[in-house]
Amino acid sequence: MSESDEFRVRARVAGISMWHLALSALFFAAVTVVGGISGSVMILVSGVLFENPWLVAFWGAASASLIWSFLTVFLLGKQMKREFAAGYTTSRLGYPNLEQVDESTGLIVRAAGEPLISRQEHRTRVQAYKASLVDS
Repeated sequence: MSESDEFRVRARVAGISMWHLALSALFFAAVTVVGGISGSVMILVSGVLFENPWLVAFWGAASASLIWSFLTVFLLGKQMKREFAAGYTTSRLGYPNLEQVDESTGLIVRAAGEPLISRQEHRTRVQAYKASLVDS
């Protein structure tokens, strides 16, 4: 099997990949939870609401993160529809009926219909592809 048969790449739709948007949404949701809990604990401990600048900063960060998280989830839905319409996904968590494409290289790491692969297998396939580019 030649290298051109071994590795297949495909063009991706415009925009941030579905996988990166999902990770961003998860990050901002975590910041929202941590900021909200920290702010609530600070209210309980200090007994003041808006006089404490740290408290205002925690609640401000949590509020901004919540808004950004909702925006990211909205964009995630739009990107998911675009990727699905193109016949692939960058998500690593499902959709075995679609090709799984690496979001940074465009490498098809799993063909449609194949079983889902582990994170390690994904990384191994991408590293092998990158090594083949260096060798050629």
